[in-house]
Amino acid sequence: MDQAAPSPIPTTAHLRISRPRPAPSSRTSGPWPSCPDRNGDSLIAVPDGATDGAPVGAQDTLLSGLRARIAALERSHASANNRPATAACLRELSAAESWTFGVPELDGRLAGGLETCALHEIKPEPQTTGDAFGNWAAALGFAARLAVRRLQTRDPASRPAHVLWCCPSALAHELGLPYGSGLTALGLSPASCLVVESARAIDTLWAMEEGLRSESLALVIGVVPEVALTPARRLSLAAASHSTPCLLLTAPRAPTTGATATRWRIGASPSAPHPFDPNAPGASRYAVTLERCRQDRLALQDLSLFLEWSDETHRFRVAPAVADRAPAPCYADRSAG
Repeated sequence: MDQAAPSPIPTTAHLRISRPRPAPSSRTSGPWPSCPDRNGDSLIAVPDGATDGAPVGAQDTLLSGLRARIAALERSHASANNRPATAACLRELSAAESWTFGVPELDGRLAGGLETCALHEIKPEPQTTGDAFGNWAAALGFAARLAVRRLQTRDPASRPAHVLWCCPSALAHELGLPYGSGLTALGLSPASCLVVESARAIDTLWAMEEGLRSESLALVIGVVPEVALTPARRLSLAAASHSTPCLLLTAPRAPTTGATATRWRIGASPSAPHPFDPNAPGASRYAVTLERCRQDRLALQDLSLFLEWSDETHRFRVAPAVADRAPAPCYADRSAG
């Protein structure tokens, strides 16, 4: 598969919100034909040998104009918002960033934190009895808190504080969408969130890939029932090429997604006791299991922890009831297969 190939544009994509496109420009240069680019600006075409009426020296004039425009673009890209001018610089800055949990047991297993140029999958725990929406709500809350951690640990000089949240209408009607007051309570400004509700899951995947390729987001979050290998690979390549991390939430019993750096199982857990009111809920807690970690392939078993979110410090911590337990031992060899 060609990594540089453009993402497939859905034929009937119906998104709730969209950015206005600039009006097409009517500028032309010289007697040669020109076609508009994706932003509506005209492209200057170099004349070929079949152009008979071209004035003398027109090619030199045209090439000089092109060199001037390229130099101006390079200066503007190098200075605007202090953003790097090349993808290699973006990858270096992203590698220097630290997207951590604040939990030594997890950050050590992840070699310092989550990869910021990769695709990560979050799956709710399967519910055998009762209401399955409790684990879905826990997975969504876990993803929102990871978004808070991402905005706190990003490099503000090179990364904008914007998060793209994408979801198809079917799941949005069942699970809901991010709510402004709730995001504020988590420590995530509603102004930094761009929510896209699409008609179909394939439209959601397209919006996610376009968001990753824009290089104007700190994080892309998508909620879909399941993802096949090919679109998952496209999301992984877009995240790596454009140095933007992606969180993918899929159904509990759906097949695991390929091409992911990590995979997490999230279950609902009773909240911590309130420090002042025993009848009120306290800090949110999650049953977290790390099922896959690309950076730690020698681990024989999954890492399971009960994490608690601190609203004061905006970071995770091991729940006090299990904080004194030693982590499970890891072995150097993994059985074949």
